[in-house]
Amino acid sequence: MKQALFWAFALQLVAAPVATRAASHLTPRPPIYGIPAKTLPRGHWVVRGYWIVPRTNRWFSPTQARMVSLPPGWSFSSASLVGKIRYGVTSRLTAVVNVPYVRKRLSTPYAAKDGAGLGDVIVAALYKLHHNKHRRFLLSALLFSKWPTGRSGNLRPEKLPLGTGSVDLGFALMPEKEIGRWDMRWAGFYIARGKNKDGVDLGDVVNLSWSLAYNVSRRLIAEGTLLYKRSAENREGGRLLRNTDTRLVQAILGAQVRLKRTVLAQLAVPATLSEKRPFGSDVEIWVGLYALL
Repeated sequence: MKQALFWAFALQLVAAPVATRAASHLTPRPPIYGIPAKTLPRGHWVVRGYWIVPRTNRWFSPTQARMVSLPPGWSFSSASLVGKIRYGVTSRLTAVVNVPYVRKRLSTPYAAKDGAGLGDVIVAALYKLHHNKHRRFLLSALLFSKWPTGRSGNLRPEKLPLGTGSVDLGFALMPEKEIGRWDMRWAGFYIARGKNKDGVDLGDVVNLSWSLAYNVSRRLIAEGTLLYKRSAENREGGRLLRNTDTRLVQAILGAQVRLKRTVLAQLAVPATLSEKRPFGSDVEIWVGLYALL
């Protein structure tokens, strides 16, 4: 009897840390912005959805060659509902699919245009290159592709495009470091964009981000991200199209509340620090839900 109790107690001592590690491994600390460097355990899913609503109040004026307030009588609204699915193919490889639903409306004293429907779909593969469990350091690479599923060509005069009309390919490196309750994440993307349906060769994109998250408690995570994004000028027939480049610098502040161990409600407020794009906003709101299955 004593021997049975001894082995039961010993087994409990061995199993407890394993169970704790397994629970910790499946208790996500995901970023609000971007894709985490952590690959999923084999056979597990992440389903995430979020709504993006910008407060559009500026546009790029070709005559002044800078961002200015929208002219009187002008308004532009754009909102996106993005669904993200990730699946752990192996412990080192995760498949990623992003499907956006886009809704836009442009109104001027002369005309009104709108558009609603499927945007450009993203398919990607995330691969874990290196993981030092002792130092809690991780390095992953992402192969990225975007497909012109959003309506962009042969549009009626009253319709706005919902995608770029180009096939894009990209690569990213994503280091991630955990220090106690702190999570530090970096990401560097290079995206080679193709020609759109009008034959315009779209400029390539560089996207850099640095994120710092603090796990305030088991239920609350606070996060801040600094984002820099730039696209080169477009070309048509080998000719450079001036003022078609874009630039965006944002500070993204956010928080996540853990509703269950693997379910989180997410809120982020990106504030624009600098920009050059067709239409701009000083602030946006992202509201989302994350679930690890």
